[in-house]
Amino acid sequence: MDIYQLRYFLAVVETRNFSRAAERVFVSQPTLSSGIKKLEQDLGVILLNRGSRNITLTEAGSRFLPRARTIIYECNTAKQEARGKQPSQRLQIGIPRAFPITKLSMLLADFGKTHTEMQIALKEGTPEQLDNWLNEERIDMAINVPPTHNSDHQFERLFTTKCVLAVPADHPFTVRSSVQLRQLTGLDFIHRSHCLSEVEITRFFARENINPNIIFRTDEDDKALSLVQSGVGLCVIPDMLGYPGIEQVPIDQLNIAKTLGLSWRHGKKNDIMEVFRLFASSHNWKDQRTMINNLEWAR
Repeated sequence: MDIYQLRYFLAVVETRNFSRAAERVFVSQPTLSSGIKKLEQDLGVILLNRGSRNITLTEAGSRFLPRARTIIYECNTAKQEARGKQPSQRLQIGIPRAFPITKLSMLLADFGKTHTEMQIALKEGTPEQLDNWLNEERIDMAINVPPTHNSDHQFERLFTTKCVLAVPADHPFTVRSSVQLRQLTGLDFIHRSHCLSEVEITRFFARENINPNIIFRTDEDDKALSLVQSGVGLCVIPDMLGYPGIEQVPIDQLNIAKTLGLSWRHGKKNDIMEVFRLFASSHNWKDQRTMINNLEWAR
């Protein structure tokens, strides 16, 4: 059993996909698959259920996972202590205020554990501020909406998130495959004022003559989702914004989505930016609600 085999295994656990896992550890997919197969042969057990759409852990894989994490963590710690150095490379990343921080924190925690020589600093702002900060070189990269056509920024898509209705887990809407627009008129709603799709959602409701009863406006997701969870009101959220005790239901005719990705100035690229780009692009952004317990593979 070799360290590289453990890294391959843990990359698949986090990304749930062999292709993305191979990108994350900088090898070809056949090389990664071969390494994991050899690991399974050495252990005498099957670690992964290889489905056509998704990769899941077997019972043996679930038992092995904590040990694999510990081994990788100890190896990284030993390497850092032997060098006796603090992180020598720093990457400044800008993020929108509306970005679900739990999704980002999982990525950054894994990145920090596997790249102990690198340090990431975050700067929060509006999409317009992020573009300006890139131009002024106050940040190296940004997670943002696609730049305008006349922008000097390069862009790589990470994911697309669609607007859905957030309701408490015991709400009658949860048994439906979707909710009709007219059913929302007069219902109590929480308004997320910082949402990247706020203007589009407001215009859509006005155009369709839908008049929900706005009982609270906030720019903090925790407040908005806590109120939804308690049954105080409903809320339109991006589908990647999960929260305990809340279910997501599609709204008929509401087809508002946002694509987010990594932006950086054209011509500006260095090794740490490239490493982070590959790591972020191989991340499984949309399925994390069902795999929270498996995300800390480098700890």
